[in-house]
Amino acid sequence: MILNEMYVISLKDKVVLKKYVFNAVGVNIILGVAKTDSNGVGKTAMVDAIRMVLGEALPIDFRNKAELAKRDIMLVIKVEVKDKCIYLGRQIIDKDTGYIAKNVVMDIKGWHPYPIVEYRDKIQGYMYEDMSEENIEAPSFQSIREYIIRDEKQGFNDIGLPRRKALQTSKCLNFLSLLPTYYETDINKLKSEQASLEADINVIKTIAKDITKLRSEKIKIESEIAKMKKMLDSINVNDKIDYDEQKYIQAKKELKRVESLIFKNEFSTKQFEQNIENLELKHKKMKELVELRGFYEEILDYFPEKLVKNYEEMESFFAFMLQNRGDYFKNRIKKLAQDAEKLKQEKKKLQNTIAVSTRIFQNTQVVDDIHNINEQLNEEYLKLADVKMKIDKYNEINQLTKDSNEKGREILEKTMEYESDYNKYSGKIENIESHFKKLVEIAYNEVGELSYYYENDIKKKSNTGRIKINCQIADENSHGRLYMKINMFDLSLYLNRIDNNSGCKLLIHDGSYCKPNPGAKVNVINYVDKYLKEKKSGQYFITLNKPEIMPEDLNVLREKGMVVAEFDREHEEKNRFFGFKY
Repeated sequence: MILNEMYVISLKDKVVLKKYVFNAVGVNIILGVAKTDSNGVGKTAMVDAIRMVLGEALPIDFRNKAELAKRDIMLVIKVEVKDKCIYLGRQIIDKDTGYIAKNVVMDIKGWHPYPIVEYRDKIQGYMYEDMSEENIEAPSFQSIREYIIRDEKQGFNDIGLPRRKALQTSKCLNFLSLLPTYYETDINKLKSEQASLEADINVIKTIAKDITKLRSEKIKIESEIAKMKKMLDSINVNDKIDYDEQKYIQAKKELKRVESLIFKNEFSTKQFEQNIENLELKHKKMKELVELRGFYEEILDYFPEKLVKNYEEMESFFAFMLQNRGDYFKNRIKKLAQDAEKLKQEKKKLQNTIAVSTRIFQNTQVVDDIHNINEQLNEEYLKLADVKMKIDKYNEINQLTKDSNEKGREILEKTMEYESDYNKYSGKIENIESHFKKLVEIAYNEVGELSYYYENDIKKKSNTGRIKINCQIADENSHGRLYMKINMFDLSLYLNRIDNNSGCKLLIHDGSYCKPNPGAKVNVINYVDKYLKEKKSGQYFITLNKPEIMPEDLNVLREKGMVVAEFDREHEEKNRFFGFKY
């Protein structure tokens, strides 16, 4: 995708406020030319506008700005995709929608709206149209946007961005280097599975600390159980206890049934008694109300006639309830009392049967012996079950260890497989490293190092499968040289993508040339512009301030057509990015 032109449109006034034409190939310089201070004139605003049109959220600097909302500003970029031109647009007052059209339209109804997620997917498709490496899993354009559009605020502290997960950073840089992104992720899955197996093993070892002692304890418990069972078998119950076992059991069952009926009987009796009390209480209260009849008659003039009838019906109703329902409850209580007497007699009879059948228990220790032995036997069975469970769990360790070792073998094999695959990309890696050395030589006439290596250490804490990058130049602790190192790192990856005609062919650096020394930056800018034009592919956008570069060098950059926008605060603010101060 090529960025051809940018428009600042006022939908309210239906007018193009600003139009900027970009170089389709080569360097595009956004220049601040204020006489004193070029900060705040619109260089970063233009970069933020490009970001926004390419799917980023509304920039902080554009939010809650009355002037932008009042004019209903829409930002539009004309792009070339597969030799066709389309227009991408974002409205400042609408953060949730992206727009696409075949030409610049002054009415929002003439644009095709897309929900922001769908709009971002379309932008990603345009950006990745030249992705030729089919076996490279591409991260979302959202995740790599900050690497191809770096800003001075947080993009130039290191080659990776701050507050990003190391694995995600590695994936993004691998993708921009045209290298596989999935090695470490796949191996991490296997490592997680192995770690889970080892965690299970450790838990089991904690439960069953000493298997030898457990097995010895199992034998001891089984011996105790055998002794107790033998003791129970040796007791001659027929000689020592003279009772009918079946009769005893049946009597116990019947007793339980009778006791249940007695309980229900007593509960029902209490309920009926409570009902009678409630009726009497309500009738009492009704009588108290009758005593107020004199007062009631005095105020009848204020109430309808139907109220008198209601009063009388209510009094009759409670009198009827007390007489009829009260009698019903009393009869039920009487019947329950009769049933209760029969149940008590039956209970007494059953208790006598049980007492007779167990009379000998009062004169022998046999029952106590049986009870005690059974209690001890139950305890031993519980101990045995616990020991067996621990032994069974411990026996699982062998299989879990086998599975863990198998997973370790898979990790090793996968690591070796991916290392072999990684070596196939040596040509691209050498090309990136060569570009970096050339750029350092162009900038400083020094030697720099950019090297890639595959992490094949399979230890648990190692980042197995990660493609690690080492990037260094001399004296990079100074801000100027650090910024230039990151510029040259990004450019090395970028020129490799141009060489391979694959991946994102756009790179934007905002504020990264403010601190490097003038000679170094000019050398790099000229070299990159020439390289891209020779390749007839690629756009490199940078922001510069006029005082940061020698006048004669700036004249050369202008003559070569690299300067595509110049901003200042003069001329009634018309030379700002939006054409006005906001």
